[in-house]
Amino acid sequence: MNNEQIAIVGLGIIAPDAPNKDRFWRNVTSGRNCVSEVPRDRWDWKLYYSEDRKAADKTYSKIGGFIKDFTFDPIKYKIPPQTATQISRLQQITIEAVRMAFEDSGYDKKAFDPRKAGVIIGNAMGAMRKELTDLRVYKFYNEDLLKKTKVYGALTPAQQKGLMAEYEDQIDQNILKITEDTMPGELSNVTAGRIANVFNLNGANMTMDAACASSLAALDYAVMALRAGKLDMAVTGGADEMMSAPAFVKFSKIGALSANGSYSFDTRADGFVMAEAVAVYILKRRSDAERDGDRIYALINSVGASSDGKGKGITAPNPKGQKYAIENAFAQVNYGPGEVDFVEAHGTATKVGDAAEVATLQEIFGPHMKAGKKLGLTSVKSQIGHAKAAAGAVSLVKTALALYHKTYPRSINYEKPNPGIDLNLFRVIDKTEPWETTGLRRANVSSFGFGGTNFHVTMEEYIGPSQVTSYKSQASAADSSSLIPHPSSLSFTALQGEAFTFTAPTPQ
Repeated sequence: MNNEQIAIVGLGIIAPDAPNKDRFWRNVTSGRNCVSEVPRDRWDWKLYYSEDRKAADKTYSKIGGFIKDFTFDPIKYKIPPQTATQISRLQQITIEAVRMAFEDSGYDKKAFDPRKAGVIIGNAMGAMRKELTDLRVYKFYNEDLLKKTKVYGALTPAQQKGLMAEYEDQIDQNILKITEDTMPGELSNVTAGRIANVFNLNGANMTMDAACASSLAALDYAVMALRAGKLDMAVTGGADEMMSAPAFVKFSKIGALSANGSYSFDTRADGFVMAEAVAVYILKRRSDAERDGDRIYALINSVGASSDGKGKGITAPNPKGQKYAIENAFAQVNYGPGEVDFVEAHGTATKVGDAAEVATLQEIFGPHMKAGKKLGLTSVKSQIGHAKAAAGAVSLVKTALALYHKTYPRSINYEKPNPGIDLNLFRVIDKTEPWETTGLRRANVSSFGFGGTNFHVTMEEYIGPSQVTSYKSQASAADSSSLIPHPSSLSFTALQGEAFTFTAPTPQ
């Protein structure tokens, strides 16, 4: 398989306190904290909250990263209003983010072959609204439970009938009625299908579920599809708006959430803060992007993937699996860990998880770091929380913008370092600063998911058509003993050690 670099030519993002890419980048560089209390228009946290972490069916956390003031105009997409009411907010936000990416890339006007344009979206928990429409069906179950109570049995037939009538009236007033459009409006897999439908894309569409690593799993497939020639354009990323009360309660029972804030790499780290976001990017093979005169934000060199295998538990971080993913990513490129300037880490702000992740990075990067150089660490989760299935996509957009603007992005809420982090090798980038370097700017992104799935992406800046355009083939990626690719994969200016001349009527 051709291992050509993949160009990011369009970005679209809607995240907490960030209705678009430019606002998101300003939030990153200014260090804005986008975590807030559960908004009143979502659910009443007072019904589900308890400071007692052992309280049955209660959440001890009432904070998160929420997208606020989002509106959707279905007429703009020629969607009938009646149908639009049944399209979940998850799908609506994804449609808007994809529109932004197309406009950003210029392909809202430039021609492309829709038959070779695919959609691969990462999502793990579906639309939040599904839980409400399910309640409409489960009203019969709840009514049956009520009928079995002694209190209900003591009521007169008229009182019983009145109680049930009032209960069903409350359901009708507060929960959307189920129609033929309800299921496609809620299903996770239709998130990608909705994009293909709205934007008339005829390449493969699918939704990838790898838990919190879903968006980078989608990226992995998109990169492979572009390199194999299955696609010429990939619309990919992650979408997650699952911020329901049951999600808070269930994560609380794992003990995974923080009640206080998102403190990546800090000694105060005591759990992650849930967030919602949609981040998408339009990808093309580098040679095609250059041919078509596209603006290139950054280049994707490789995606490494792995599974933890056996470990302490299905949800516990496993350094072995994380290490394999990073090694698999580096096995596909012609440079080593010492040439990377910073890693946008998974960095969920759990004390044990952050320490385990950094220890793995130390094992991989430590032997290759030049004297005096420290590897930068950042985590966008410190600002917006953990966007779960979209987390990797948000991190990738942040890193692409950092490469494009030649600026080190910052992590916030970092005061006293987590004692598990070796500050002799690493530095948490806690202020925005110019990205000075004598070589190519390079950065990596990690995203790990429940169930032991791991992804690691290597990226670099785009400085023009004289760079290397290919790396080691997938077939030889397992052999990491050779760090230098075959000369045929290098541009002329990248060759060293020998000189030769040739002539031809044209450069081609």
